[in-house]
Amino acid sequence: MKKTYHSISRVVFMCGTAGSGKSTYAKSLEQQGFIRLSFDEESFKRGIRVHPLPTDIYSEIKTFLDGELRSLIAQNKDVVLDYSFWSRQMRDDYKNMLIPFDIKPEIILIDTPKEIVLQRIRDRKGKHPNDIVLDEQTAVRYFEHFQPPTSDEGNVTVIKGY
Repeated sequence: MKKTYHSISRVVFMCGTAGSGKSTYAKSLEQQGFIRLSFDEESFKRGIRVHPLPTDIYSEIKTFLDGELRSLIAQNKDVVLDYSFWSRQMRDDYKNMLIPFDIKPEIILIDTPKEIVLQRIRDRKGKHPNDIVLDEQTAVRYFEHFQPPTSDEGNVTVIKGY
């Protein structure tokens, strides 16, 4: 049986489609002392301004961010994962990663109407990490395939996006 390390860290999963406002909300948590981890930030640091990421780059960034998450938890830091957590499987995978630390994540869903999300995506120019460019077809596909978290996944706080 795996040994559990009890961490006092809080871990927040930001859930929502691209353009929903996840990063804006995650930054408010950052101001409260959370450390924000973001695929967009990491890809931007590597010179990538357009998504989706190639598989090898995605895997490289995921490995790096997963290591950062484990390290921060070991230091009892509070972490907000500014990812999309677009699928139940992704949320379950990350919940399983947190089990050895005895952490149950907080789930925050940013629920923003499709027309607002798509307009935000159209307005992106790739000028900063939270301005990653997506083509319209990809943005629509992301929106339509998003699997919102449900109550059987634990407490879900829903924030109405605008």
